[in-house]
Amino acid sequence: MMKTKILVVDDYSENIEALSQLISADDVEIYSALTADHALELITQHDFGLALLDVQMPVISGFDLAKIIRGVKKFRSLPIIFVTAHQQDRSVVFEGYKSGAVDLLFKPLEPNMVRAKVRIFVELAQQRQLLQSHVRELERLRLEAEAANIAKSQFLANMSHEIRTPLAAVMGFAELIARGRSTKEETEECIEAVRRNGKLLLRLIDDILDLSKIEANRLELEQTDFDLSEVIHDIQSTLSFRAQERGIALNFEIQYANATIYRSDPTRVKQVLLNIIGNGIKFTTAGVVQVDVVVAPESGNSIHRETHDQLTVHVRDQGVGLNPQQAERLFQPFGQADPSTRRHFGGSGLGLVISRQIARAMGGNIRLIESHPGMGSTFEVQLSLERASSVTKTKREHDMSHIEEHEQNENSSKLMGKKILAVDDSPDNLMLISMFLRDSGAIVSFADSGSKAISEVKSTDFDIILMDVQMPGMDGHQTTQEIRNLGFKKPIIAITAHAIRSEHDKCRKSGCNSVLTKPITRANLLKGLSQYAN
Repeated sequence: MMKTKILVVDDYSENIEALSQLISADDVEIYSALTADHALELITQHDFGLALLDVQMPVISGFDLAKIIRGVKKFRSLPIIFVTAHQQDRSVVFEGYKSGAVDLLFKPLEPNMVRAKVRIFVELAQQRQLLQSHVRELERLRLEAEAANIAKSQFLANMSHEIRTPLAAVMGFAELIARGRSTKEETEECIEAVRRNGKLLLRLIDDILDLSKIEANRLELEQTDFDLSEVIHDIQSTLSFRAQERGIALNFEIQYANATIYRSDPTRVKQVLLNIIGNGIKFTTAGVVQVDVVVAPESGNSIHRETHDQLTVHVRDQGVGLNPQQAERLFQPFGQADPSTRRHFGGSGLGLVISRQIARAMGGNIRLIESHPGMGSTFEVQLSLERASSVTKTKREHDMSHIEEHEQNENSSKLMGKKILAVDDSPDNLMLISMFLRDSGAIVSFADSGSKAISEVKSTDFDIILMDVQMPGMDGHQTTQEIRNLGFKKPIIAITAHAIRSEHDKCRKSGCNSVLTKPITRANLLKGLSQYAN
């Protein structure tokens, strides 16, 4: 409850007691003073909403005390009511108002009148306190908005740099390939550089999307059966090569308490561990990065201890380390520990924030155990994993980028003679689809708008339709609905740059059988088409 402080000044304690009882209330806090000096001392220490001053006091009268109070700018707005035994003559009233009073009370006091007048100033004081609280809150929000705006500007500037750097490599190497003057070996190096920087761009975009999902509380986790030992092995293989390139050692110590089959999101598990261990490698220029992996039943009072295991990973590096101020900023969005860190080591500064939120969504956490400048850091990752009984073949498929060439050939052969309509407003995307399907034996037709796609369907009996979602005019959703209204019952595969589940659900509701997410690779295009080849 908001309380208003009231000061009662009188040289007789009996008068103070009587007046205090008269104005006492739950939302009032009463202070008293027997002398003017004590009253002034209290006024400097407290924010009073009202002062009740006795006029007739020794040494300094109530009128003189009021003049002193009014002489200080800070206390000039303090409401003062004089309490006096003088008759209600005009000279007393005039002197009271001249001294700075807002009202006068004449003895003997009328209780109801006293309460009513005091109540007015109590409510005014409470309104003033409420207003001041609102002003402070608005100021806090203003400062937060300014800080957020500065952070956003810094983030956009950093993102511009992070996007333009690999993009410049892609465009530059593509130009070299287009000139046709390179040797076969040089061309292959250029192609590999384009592919490598393209993957870097895709990873950066995925980080930005993950961050937006986290801020909107829409981070989605899949639940599939997987073998944790395979995930750890893949991580070890991937990062060992990176460590070798930097001339540092990467040591793994692994302890499994049970079978390694779990039901969770293996992609997110790999994302978190690749990020934390990868950071240890990135920030270590010489020495060892030690990774200790322990999987054990959940202990303590966990409600999942009978069904879940806890994955605990400690990553100790011998890198640059952090001071306490840098450690405090470590898990803040849009920033690394220090701006110079980004300039020297690169990176968007999003990885730790995203990884911690993913870990927490999976019933765990990521924290900095210790760090010392110039000596390195130790991070702890904890994830809660549900035990599973087995892993089915379909749930152990590798990422699309690792599908073997013979699988692509098998999928390609299934498309022999199939009539496929590719709908996209981008000529480059249509050309890319054409080149991906060149060796498949499929008969591919193209439409660069929704209306042209509908005309093609009316004239040709297609086996499969590839439908871009984002098109000007009639978009992919509307086009699909119109084609379904024509009675077309064969597969329609949506192609979209949106990686959000709600967007994929929207594609299916509009009539698409499945969804492929851009950027499209030859492998996932052939696989997406081959499942409908029969």
